[in-house]
Amino acid sequence: MIITKDTTKLPKAFPVLIRKHTLTEKDNDPDRFHYHDFCEITCVLSGFGTYYINGTEYRVKTGDIIIFNQVEPHGWVVGGHSMEVLVLTFAPEVVSDPVSSSEDEYLKPFFYLGSHFKNLISSEDHRTVEIYEIMDEIAKESRKREKGYEGMIRADILRILTLLIRHYEKEDITLDISLNEKKRAMKRLEQALYYINSRYTEQMSLEEVSALAYMSPNYFSSYFRNVTGRKFSEYVTMLRLNHVKEMFMTTDRSVSSIAMECGFRNMSNFYRLYKKHMGPLPERHKAVREKKEEI
Repeated sequence: MIITKDTTKLPKAFPVLIRKHTLTEKDNDPDRFHYHDFCEITCVLSGFGTYYINGTEYRVKTGDIIIFNQVEPHGWVVGGHSMEVLVLTFAPEVVSDPVSSSEDEYLKPFFYLGSHFKNLISSEDHRTVEIYEIMDEIAKESRKREKGYEGMIRADILRILTLLIRHYEKEDITLDISLNEKKRAMKRLEQALYYINSRYTEQMSLEEVSALAYMSPNYFSSYFRNVTGRKFSEYVTMLRLNHVKEMFMTTDRSVSSIAMECGFRNMSNFYRLYKKHMGPLPERHKAVREKKEEI
């Protein structure tokens, strides 16, 4: 799993975006996750696939709706050739009221996620059709931008959030970790993740990376695993292996030179790890290795 922060910027004046995306099978990368600073509601318009969130797999199909809060690392894999989605993203302040705390209730499905919480709302739920229709209205208002469109969109988002609350009212979401705590956890790892993601081909120690998060190595190791779902060493290894795999497809260089450039120093260990996580070497590289072993 490679975790990066989404660089999408919402408009400052009115931080709401609604867009259609076509996700294609050729872009599938189940090990690449991202998180962002806004709330997201995604409706599957056509096709099917799988979303990965907090260690849970959600198989989605046409008509399903899936929601993400501000700090949940997530990724997806498209089934078939493509999957079309309508994605609504907004900052929490769009529905906030400075003189009232009522927004906490509206944002509960995003702020408080309990052990029984499910990000997926199936198309079988009667509310999904209504939510899609409202999202379609938001898309129209966003395109036309007629006078007062911000108020119309804000009201529509509140309608969607109300429907989500009604859907989740059967869930026990009163004994959960707040979003602020989750945001603090991800923020503490942000600098360390950036450092790892940009320098993984270099030799790095748990001690130097943990220092970036102002944690002891032991505490950082446990903290990192809880947030990312992987050990620090496993995370670095997967970054390197993915880089190796990409280079296999774009260069004719030897296996050893590619592995060394990607951060591996022991070839026996590299072959073992590549086979375990990626499968057999590509035929051309496999043939080169076998020839060398015969010599």
